[in-house]
Order: sequence, then structure tokens, then C-alpha cells
Amino acid sequence: MSRVWFQLVIVALGLFCAFTTVSANTVLLEQKVTEQEQIKQQISKLIQKLDSNQRLVRQQAELQLAALGKPVLSLLPPPELVSSNSAREALKRVRVKIEQQAASDSLKASRITLTGKHSLEQILNAISKQTGNQLDSSKLPEKILNNEIQIDFVKTTFWPAIDDLTHKLPLAYQINGSNGYLQLQPATETPPLQSKQERQIYYDGPFRIEVAGIERRALIGNAGRELLRATFQIQAEPRLRPLFLSYFASEIRAKSDRSLTLPPFNPDAKYELPLGEGGKDLKFTMQWMMDNRQPLESIQIQGDLKMELAAETLPITFDQLSNSQGAVRRRGNVSVELLEAETIKLASTQNLNVRIALSYDYGGPAFESHRTWIYHNRAYLQSPQGKKYWLNGSSQTTLESAGKIGVLYRFTDLPQKQTDYQFTYLAPTLITSAPIQFQFQNLKVPAEVNTSN
Repeated sequence: MSRVWFQLVIVALGLFCAFTTVSANTVLLEQKVTEQEQIKQQISKLIQKLDSNQRLVRQQAELQLAALGKPVLSLLPPPELVSSNSAREALKRVRVKIEQQAASDSLKASRITLTGKHSLEQILNAISKQTGNQLDSSKLPEKILNNEIQIDFVKTTFWPAIDDLTHKLPLAYQINGSNGYLQLQPATETPPLQSKQERQIYYDGPFRIEVAGIERRALIGNAGRELLRATFQIQAEPRLRPLFLSYFASEIRAKSDRSLTLPPFNPDAKYELPLGEGGKDLKFTMQWMMDNRQPLESIQIQGDLKMELAAETLPITFDQLSNSQGAVRRRGNVSVELLEAETIKLASTQNLNVRIALSYDYGGPAFESHRTWIYHNRAYLQSPQGKKYWLNGSSQTTLESAGKIGVLYRFTDLPQKQTDYQFTYLAPTLITSAPIQFQFQNLKVPAEVNTSN
């Protein structure tokens, strides 16, 4: 009998704990909803003060709105719904100020703090949660994910943490172009344990620069000179949306082991390289001239780059596509209209074409000069069960007019019987520029000239 009573007590305790957990979660949810409502009421009162007859009241209200920071962006009303001219202009200033600060914050390297012995799966989850960078471990076997390793991350920036894991486990990684996640997979070969300097890697904020190769090339028409060509790979943290890399040839400098400055092959050149659809990494090259009668053993390279990025990416979602045509959604300063959702039934699958129209409250030179990146914004479908289908077809522009851009997304190979997809478009709201500096020491120069084409 005592054993039966003991089991009953255990069951009762389990039910009590479960009830307590549910109750706690309910309380937290209610608190979150209450806080959200309070913020909305606070914003509404401050917006009313923006139209006050007293200048001091208007100024204080504007400062208080800007001080609320990034969460306010999704709660500010569209300009066309604000009747007061002074309030409308003040709200524009508030939005610009918050976006600029958020963009500036996003250019800082994300950091992780985690020490002790943990499984790789736990480490990856912690990195993703603390940095905001999405990691895809679906290609890693359970044996590797369950492997426990000792780590010591104390405010460690993202890329050094990832590289440290690839030293300790046979891992490789690449960025998935469709969803922007950093995809980890088993390495084909176990890399030798090398230091950052030996691997020729440099970290600057959220960027990782690596020397992908150095070679000597013959300079046609000049028997006494050769070209020294360096290829670099630059990677941005997955949470960022890089658009263009630009640099001047004169701002990437190379010195020999005898402190002789090598002249650039094309000193007046300026390069602007797009990262393309879903791009997070890019290879770029630089060439200098060298005297082949004085062969070099090593060089040092330092340079300055500039990366244009689309900051503050906001999700804009349409539920049940079959019933949402003509609907308009707004986030921040972006409005998206769902023009059409066309289903194409195939033998065993189906395709879905989604056509949208975008408009921004304000543009300017940055938006006009980077219109091509709008065609490459990430988008995905989601089933009622929560499964995401990232764009696997193509995207193209379908409409251009004053202040509007139309884009057609083609999703292919979808489950034939699935209906009522949810469509989400990830819209960047601000263009910003990030300076990048790098420096490499003692880079080995090949002894032989590369004669291949």
C-alpha cells in the first residue's frame, strides 16, 4: 500500500509542477501583452504632444520617442495617417534617428559568453541565441552534435568562436544563399591545428577576411616585372545583409620583406563588387608589380574597404495567400501589397508564384543606386504546420513606377496537397556603410611563377 501511495504522491507532484509551469508561462505572456499595450499608450500620448502649441513640449515628446529605441519602429503610425504637419515631420526625424542608431549598433561584432564542457548542439544553440546569427546544423550527424567539448568563450566575437569550433571538431561551414543561415557540415578533411596568423585570417567587427591565395604572374610586355596577385575572401555575419563591397586600389598597400612598397598594377582603379542574391561572402583580388630580379620571400598587406549594407530587416507577412490578394502590410517605412498568388499544379508537386509591390516612404541616392538589391530580398512560405519553404526558384522585377517596385517570386517543388501558405517578405529599411580595415603580416610569396591561364 505504501508503494501505491508513494506513486500517487509522485504523480500529484508532477501534475502540480506542470500546472505551475503553465501558470507561470501564462503570467509571463499576460505581462508581455500588458507591457506592449502600455508602450502603445505611451507612444500615442507622445504623438499627441508632437502637435502641442508649446515648443518645449514638442521637443521633449520627440526626444522621449527617440529614446524608446528600436521597438518603437513597428508601432509608429504611417505618415499618411498623421494629420498634423509638425507631428508628421517630427515622426520622420524620430524614425531616421532610431534607424541610424540601430544600423550603427548592428555593425558591431556580436558576442557570446559560454564556458565549460557542452555538447556541440548546445553550443550552437547558445551562439545563435546570443548573437542573432542563424545556424543550420541539419547536415551534421547526431554523433558530432552530441560530442561534448571544452570551450571558454567570454565576450568572444562570432567569427573567432566559429573558427575555434572548426579547430576542435572536423567541421566546415558555408552560408546558405536561400535563407542566409550559416550551414555547418562535416569537413572532408581534418584541418591541421593552426593559429589565426598561420591561417591568414583577420577579424574586423562583424567581418572575417581571409587570404585565399597569393600567386606570381608574368607581366606581358615587361620582362623585368611580374604581377603579384592576392585573392581575399570576406564574410559578413549571417544576420547582416551586405550589398556591395567597394575599394580603391591605392588603399590596399603591400610591402616587401625589405620594407619596399609595391606599386599597384592599376593605381587609379576603384572597384565596386555586388554580393548578389543571398550573398554573405565574396572573393576579391588585388595586384601589384614587383621586380623579378629581386625575388621576395614574404610581404605584408594592409588595406581599407567599405561595405554597403541593408540594415534593419523587418518581416512582412501575409496569412492564407488564397484570401489575401490585394492586402497591404506595413512595417517601418515599407509598404508591401500582395498583388497575386498563383498556384500551378504538377504531377506530384506544385509551384506557387507570388507577386508583390513595394513602396518606401523615402528614398534618396542610397535607395536609388541600389535598386537591384530589392529584387534579391529573401522570402519564404510557411505551412500551417510551421514548416518553412525558402525561395528555391527565381525572382524578377515585374513593375516599376514612381516610388514602387514589383517583384515576382517563384517557389517550386512544394507538396501538392498543401494549401493556405503564409508568405513572408524580409524587407530592409535602411542603407548604411561600414568601414573595414585589415592587415596581414609575413605572407609567403610563391617561389615559382604561375603560368596557367
